[in-house]
Amino acid sequence: MKYKDFMNDITADELYRALLAYGLFSEKLPPFLTSKGFYDFCEQNAPLFEDKPRQYIYYENMRNVNIPRPLGIPVPMAYQRLCNCIKDNWDELQNYFKDVTNNQKHKVSRIHIRKMYGRDHMFEMNYSNWKADPTPEVDLLIDKYYMVSADISKCFPSIYTHSIPWALVGKNVAKSNRKKGWYNDLDHFTQNLKYGETHGILIGPHTSNLISEIVLSAIDNRLVEKKWEYIRNIDDYTCYVKSEQDARQFLIDLQAELRDFDLSLNHKKTAIKELPAAAVEQWVRKINSISIVTSYGKVDYKNCRAYLDYAIEISKYEGGNSSVLKYAIKVLSGLKLTDNAKIYMQKKVFHLCLIYPYLVPLLDKYIFSFCKSPINEVQEMADKLYDMSINCRTFEAGCYALFFAIKYDFALSEISAKAIINTKDCIFMLLAYKYFDLIKDTISVKALKTHAQDLALDEDDFNQNWLFVYEVLPQTFLKNDWKRLKKAGISFIKEKW
Repeated sequence: MKYKDFMNDITADELYRALLAYGLFSEKLPPFLTSKGFYDFCEQNAPLFEDKPRQYIYYENMRNVNIPRPLGIPVPMAYQRLCNCIKDNWDELQNYFKDVTNNQKHKVSRIHIRKMYGRDHMFEMNYSNWKADPTPEVDLLIDKYYMVSADISKCFPSIYTHSIPWALVGKNVAKSNRKKGWYNDLDHFTQNLKYGETHGILIGPHTSNLISEIVLSAIDNRLVEKKWEYIRNIDDYTCYVKSEQDARQFLIDLQAELRDFDLSLNHKKTAIKELPAAAVEQWVRKINSISIVTSYGKVDYKNCRAYLDYAIEISKYEGGNSSVLKYAIKVLSGLKLTDNAKIYMQKKVFHLCLIYPYLVPLLDKYIFSFCKSPINEVQEMADKLYDMSINCRTFEAGCYALFFAIKYDFALSEISAKAIINTKDCIFMLLAYKYFDLIKDTISVKALKTHAQDLALDEDDFNQNWLFVYEVLPQTFLKNDWKRLKKAGISFIKEKW
């Protein structure tokens, strides 16, 4: 299938539903939030929300190199206006994607919105369908002797919203029609998600992937016209060329095209390598070279320990890349382990999570469920995560500590509403409120409600903490569209929570 086929396979209504009902919250957040009820409300009432810039919730998600990634959760009314603008102009966007990808012999962009079997959402970082979307790399390698790797420096935070209409209709048309045209509407509603800022789009909402594809596909069109053969994964480029000179020329051309849209290369991640190169990263081949299943079909304690130790060694060799450890944990959870091996795996992963918080989101599925962890041991781990979050200001770990406490119905040893309020972290405060309400700690519940009332007094404070304030306060403390949503019984927390 070509790029346009993936886009044309989606109707405007299907895209609107996927973006609004299932694309507001990043999958990097603890899985207790939903916007499905909000989508249903919008479908039933066709509200015309106020058109204005809004602040957004800031949330840090730990990356695989122990550096936080800034995620954004937009105000739902502003997000709905953008989703609706995309829906109303989807036919224009489909034609655009057809035009800018028509010159591609293979599909250059590999990660984009698409229909996915058994999924309600339309975007995932790691989804692929090899029958409909086979990799072109093997064909691109033929008669090539060098490979260029490059990526865009801080891609989403660097995207200039005015470059959206630049890509769609050209700079001259966009600038001569600043206050009109569907292409400038997309620019406008994208700005509203980020308080009217023109530099940067939010990381997290699925609309951001579509918006980035508008800009990056225009750059692809220009590079393909120059006969470069490459693939792109969001903002990561891999180009195959005949000579080192060609490799350097590709980087020159890529930098020039990026600059035309106010983007730049990340020179630290730019590399030219001589072919042949392995089809997968070297560390994946290394870790897969170990045979850990015994003759009776299980991974025993000894092999489990050796496998995880080897994964730690490789991770350190790769510059502290904890993706190696994540991969190893998932591999083990897909095998049959002896009871002793499961006990060892659980304890070792607990230890690793406190060093590499990036691994914490794996705990529920790949450790607690797989190893059948006793509740007291889950509680002990949650206590350590909470302490780490307060002392080291890694609030994502604290969010998961509360998430586990609520899900598995246990009390954390030491927890303070005041300390959590002082973090100023919206998701942390919301989960804390749900936790204290569950254990019937009325004093802490009152403290959080009082803080929510204080935040509600200022519109920007409200919007930066809208999930917490909206979910905690009754409708008498809310105004305008928020009050209407509350009166309709709309919640952004999943019903089972």
